[in-house]
Amino acid sequence: MSVPTGLSHGDLTLSAWVDESVIVDGSHSPTGTYTLAAAVADANTVSTMRDVVRGLTLTRGGRLHWVDESGKRRDRIAAAIAALELSAIVVAGSPVRRAKQERARRCCLERLLHELSSIGVRDVCLESRTATPDRRDLSLVESARRKGLIPRDFRIGFARPRDEPMLWIPDAVAGAVTASRLGEPRWLLAMSEILSEHEVEVR
Repeated sequence: MSVPTGLSHGDLTLSAWVDESVIVDGSHSPTGTYTLAAAVADANTVSTMRDVVRGLTLTRGGRLHWVDESGKRRDRIAAAIAALELSAIVVAGSPVRRAKQERARRCCLERLLHELSSIGVRDVCLESRTATPDRRDLSLVESARRKGLIPRDFRIGFARPRDEPMLWIPDAVAGAVTASRLGEPRWLLAMSEILSEHEVEVR
């Protein structure tokens, strides 16, 4: 099995947590970009990682949310994520028009699931967006199975960020990608050693 940068070789049980960031056409960008980021980690190390990211919150019981953080806080968060034993896989799709965000998500999610499957991930947790869009994601998963892009035993679940701190990691990675595309690359550069990026055309 090919293990991505940021993870050690050996007998790993790889899981992934996925979140997104969106720049729509006309919002500081001539084309727009839909970014999906996955944090990939050995399931045996997840408990420790949850403790690390909880320790970055400002209030007990709070959560990290990239768009709400100051530049100084983002520096700290990016450095902490870069030090974790995980990998981040990013799929960025463009162009993204305001009325076509779901199309962009489908293009990016299909590619991301295939990339995750290719490195041995079998369990993926997506941030829940409410029932209707979650059902659309599950429909995409079934389509990817039929196309042979992911195996039959590939499992998808959903969680909310308040209940799953591991979702804070891809939120930060996706936010750093968006910040870089808008002219501030320092947080993405801080995480570059654990990151792999893929571009897709939104059809």
